[in-house]
Amino acid sequence: MKEQNSLLDFDRITYLLNPEQFADKRITIVGLGSGGTPACDHLVMNGIRIWELYDPDTLGTENLVKHPRMRKDLGKLKVDIQKEWIEDRNPNAEVEAFAEDVMNSTKFIESVRRSDLVLSCSDKKSVREFVSDQCVVARIPFVTASVFRTGIGGEVFGYIPDQTGCYRCLQLYSELNHINLSDDALGLTGEEQHRIYGVEERKFRASGLSIDIQMIALIQVRMALSILLQESTVLMPRLKSNWIVYANRPAKGIFRSHFEAKQMLLKPQKVCNCTEQSHLQES
Repeated sequence: MKEQNSLLDFDRITYLLNPEQFADKRITIVGLGSGGTPACDHLVMNGIRIWELYDPDTLGTENLVKHPRMRKDLGKLKVDIQKEWIEDRNPNAEVEAFAEDVMNSTKFIESVRRSDLVLSCSDKKSVREFVSDQCVVARIPFVTASVFRTGIGGEVFGYIPDQTGCYRCLQLYSELNHINLSDDALGLTGEEQHRIYGVEERKFRASGLSIDIQMIALIQVRMALSILLQESTVLMPRLKSNWIVYANRPAKGIFRSHFEAKQMLLKPQKVCNCTEQSHLQES
């Protein structure tokens, strides 16, 4: 046990929630970039102390305009940087760091199984689908977040076994209702077309600003806390939705105004395998 004066002092937030209820909660997070890192930071500051971190990348100079870590950390693995930050902020933290791609990791499935919640903070749809599938099989809640091209907004989606649909349910529902929020559907701007096809910058990515990304990360944190507090009697109201689409700024044909939000509670889709997993568990 660490010395008392080195412990994280939660006195100023206990009237909203009691961080002690998170003492044994284990969170696995996939992706510690410009969205995953602040999401992890805020959950640590709200009492989450047991972590399993996954990200194979190192911090590069190109990350400094969006990633909230320091120049002294350049060249270090993002999981090691975050592990150091968590343990400095809360000396009672327990952190395991895996510099691995979850798609190829031999440890990730076990991490999911022993977790109370999984956060998917990857910018790759294939990773979000993979994380969702593993959580459905293990019947573990997860929350995924993604930012739309140029940071015009983003979406946050949460899965709770037997209560909500999974990430594949979201895709099935979107296809059925002709909802397409993919980068391709959002369209290329004139500048993007010039950069990609005119000067042939094939690796050009129209990413958002740090503020755009962190707005979506904060909504992801709010949803994560809502799931973790399901059985709690704290004063903080729980979310009634598990799918939130949020606008950072107006975009023609997509968002009419700044800070526009649309949300709904998506139930399991009958044709999705998450309903099959639920039936298997019952039998």
